[in-house]
Amino acid sequence: MDLREVVRCFLPKAVDAEPVSYGSGHIHDTYLIASPEAGSYILQHINQDIFKDVSALQHNILKVTEHLQNPENGHFRPTANNHNLQLVLTQDKRSFHTDDRGNCWRCFHFIKGSHSFDKVSSVTMAEEAGRALGLFHRRLANFTPLELEVTLPDFHNLESRYRQFVAATEADPKQRVEGLEKEVAFVKKRFIRFAAILNGVFSSGLPMRVTHNDPKINNILFDSLGKAICLIDLDTVMPGYYFHDFGDAIRTGTASAAEDETDLSSMFVRLDLFEAYCRGYLLENAAALETNEKNILYISPQIMTFIIGLRFLTDYFNGDIYFKTHRPHHNLDRWRAQKALLTSMEENENKMLQIVEEILNKN
Repeated sequence: MDLREVVRCFLPKAVDAEPVSYGSGHIHDTYLIASPEAGSYILQHINQDIFKDVSALQHNILKVTEHLQNPENGHFRPTANNHNLQLVLTQDKRSFHTDDRGNCWRCFHFIKGSHSFDKVSSVTMAEEAGRALGLFHRRLANFTPLELEVTLPDFHNLESRYRQFVAATEADPKQRVEGLEKEVAFVKKRFIRFAAILNGVFSSGLPMRVTHNDPKINNILFDSLGKAICLIDLDTVMPGYYFHDFGDAIRTGTASAAEDETDLSSMFVRLDLFEAYCRGYLLENAAALETNEKNILYISPQIMTFIIGLRFLTDYFNGDIYFKTHRPHHNLDRWRAQKALLTSMEENENKMLQIVEEILNKN
């Protein structure tokens, strides 16, 4: 494959630049294009096994990035490095290029001086991450969600994920359910509770929003001073609900241990990081939230931790066919880590509610 021919379609002035493999992402093949004449860019070979409708995927990213580029939709802070992801269009003004082998490619402007992190290391970073997500939501609050395609149907749909879980336990293709009856009972009990909560919230008219759907810390760029620049990896941007993003950000950003930690005694929610994240998020977006959106914030980390954990356990029962695994029982370990985190959140539910209410009262 001649990458330079792909580069030519986007950046004819950078065709002599040597593409260099970049980053540690597991979905797409990513290259850095650095040209003294044309500048620096990110070139990506899109994984069409996961994203089968590239046109819809790129439609969403183009619409959202164009909206975020409009200064009328607000900036992070007056002195901030106010960059956002920006697509580079092909020479014929398309958001992606299809080569003669059917491979699809896209290109972004490279944000110089930016860094990402795999773990939240301080309350300052947690607050910055919260502000970045809050700003993302606020700047897209006047964007009509139905202008976007649903590229991953039922991605965070609790009832759909539970149906998949039940089907996996009944089929049990790898005979893994036996001996895990307590795990199954734990799931059923929490599903009943969270389904009832969500039914009440949705019946109150919870507004549909534009959501990122994967706002973990390594999908946020920071500058050299530790200030958040913007969210990246917009592959999952589509119509959704704010609690999906907020809850999943808390799940990944305030956990005391890794997502697949096997020492379950070391896995718990860090309330100091939770408070900092809430402070940053609500500083940017409290005014845009409706009452029912505010009311679900404190419980949303439990719901999202349960949904993601449920996906791990379902995949384990199905034989590890979705998530990449690196050791025996890896998905079971992931489920148990999420279960421990969820249990910690349940134990601290009143404290988390109090934290949210106190910060809301100040905004």
